[in-house]
Amino acid sequence: MPPYAGEGVNMAMLDALKLSECLTNSAFASSQQAISHYEAAMRARAAEAADMSIVSMEQLHSAGGLAWMSELMSSGVE
Repeated sequence: MPPYAGEGVNMAMLDALKLSECLTNSAFASSQQAISHYEAAMRARAAEAADMSIVSMEQLHSAGGLAWMSELMSSGVE
């Protein structure tokens, strides 16, 4: 995944938080169960971030990239 706009760092910090929440959650009978739950959620988050990052990369490197970025920033949409 190309980590545009700091997404790689943001994902890493969120992953650490979510993994710690799973490992300390008494709802899971074992560490393996907690890790499996974490990994499933992490894969879904990572896939969404990768898709958004690829779209951004393609847009930014296109002929109209500057106009696209200007519109994005002025619209307030993430």
